[in-house]
Amino acid sequence: MLSFIGLLPQTEWITTALDEMLKKPERWCSWAVAFYLRQCISHSNGKAQMLAEISWIQRLSSMDRAIASSAPVTITSAVGDNLLYVASGSYRHNKENGTPFCWKGEWTPEYNKELWRLSPAPTGPSDFYIVSVFSEEYLYASSIPQLDNVNGYSRMTVLVCAKKCLPDSAGIWRLVKLDMNMCALYDINQGSFLSSPAEAADGSRRAVVTSTYQPLNEKQSMFREWKITASSIPLLELAMLEFFNKDYSRAVQTFTSIISEEIISIADRKKALCYRMVANWMINDKICADRDIALLEPLGGCPEYFLVTLYGKLAVEERKLFERFTTISLQNRAEKY
Repeated sequence: MLSFIGLLPQTEWITTALDEMLKKPERWCSWAVAFYLRQCISHSNGKAQMLAEISWIQRLSSMDRAIASSAPVTITSAVGDNLLYVASGSYRHNKENGTPFCWKGEWTPEYNKELWRLSPAPTGPSDFYIVSVFSEEYLYASSIPQLDNVNGYSRMTVLVCAKKCLPDSAGIWRLVKLDMNMCALYDINQGSFLSSPAEAADGSRRAVVTSTYQPLNEKQSMFREWKITASSIPLLELAMLEFFNKDYSRAVQTFTSIISEEIISIADRKKALCYRMVANWMINDKICADRDIALLEPLGGCPEYFLVTLYGKLAVEERKLFERFTTISLQNRAEKY
């Protein structure tokens, strides 16, 4: 389906099709769709780019956006919210291989040891290499058995390995979505899951292993549950999240921070001013909105497509507020758009 959609002649058509797919996340792989959507944003401008950006904000979770952007993320165990990190020094497995642990208790940032990147693998839309930002090493499932297996379940040691080329199938992890924004990382090589047993391996550290999965085992299933979170969110993305969550006052503040930055592209400055103008309308602050209109004039003013497209994305009550401050006949034009 994605290959067919990618052949459509207009970016707007592609974006609309991707948006429809994201409305049914249970049917389509959201990560695969998100990669295409990111490409639409980076290869378009004007209305087509705006539609793609709105879909990016409204349809995708923060985890989806981080994964599709290959942004640095933290990976947190469901047990105690303990962070997955790469150990250094004497805690390395050997000279060639590092050791990942989950840190029990409050984490103190140290050389980005807790940050990871998910890089797409060629074996499927949900398959990824997991790379340590700190060491540039790949997380992989070794064939070294754990000697302290509990209740006889098979557990293998997980390591991080520095490779000059991409790792083999032992370094490919399949991302499986679970409930409550959690996920599992399936080792396609051994048919097991990345797990971190509740027992500490060494005081403040919990071992990270691969383990087979037994359905309906409440003592084991939580060990394989993880939460992937972007380590940081760009201000413009945050501002648009606040805007489309109808937190207009906070959005105004965040857009103001963006506009105040010394290094900002003209396009992003114009975008921030347009959204801030509308956010000011939504909180009935006509004076500040008029200032935004004046600031937009040297940049060519607020594009008509921006107002018409945004109008089409708003709920009925927001549309009424919108109409109070603009002289453009938006309803008919939104239907045409």
